[in-house]
Amino acid sequence: MISVDDFDTGVQQLLAEPIALAYLSMPNCSVCLAVKPQLRQRFQGQVPIYHFDAHQLPRVAGTFQVMTAPAVLLFIDGKEVQRQARFIDFAALAKTIDAYQESQQLAPVDYQALFDQIEGQ
Repeated sequence: MISVDDFDTGVQQLLAEPIALAYLSMPNCSVCLAVKPQLRQRFQGQVPIYHFDAHQLPRVAGTFQVMTAPAVLLFIDGKEVQRQARFIDFAALAKTIDAYQESQQLAPVDYQALFDQIEGQ
């Protein structure tokens, strides 16, 4: 888990990743304390996880439009594709991450060969 100390740099790095999770928390949040190890256990090494402490970095709430903690945001190619707050559905996150990673392993489609094949029929 990557602890973000400089907000601008952290956001820039997060958005530059092909796939990444942003984990937003507050220091005295008991749910946050329970979610953090589960997030690490399920996704550490699979995708980068950027941890934003909303108390240390108050801009995080406005930038990501998050009003409660914890919040987990999944970014693919710099765009938010999934958001969960307070009650995190780890299975849904895993399903989206797995689908993305499987799609990256597929061979690119050769459209010219496909069109040639259709014309030849």
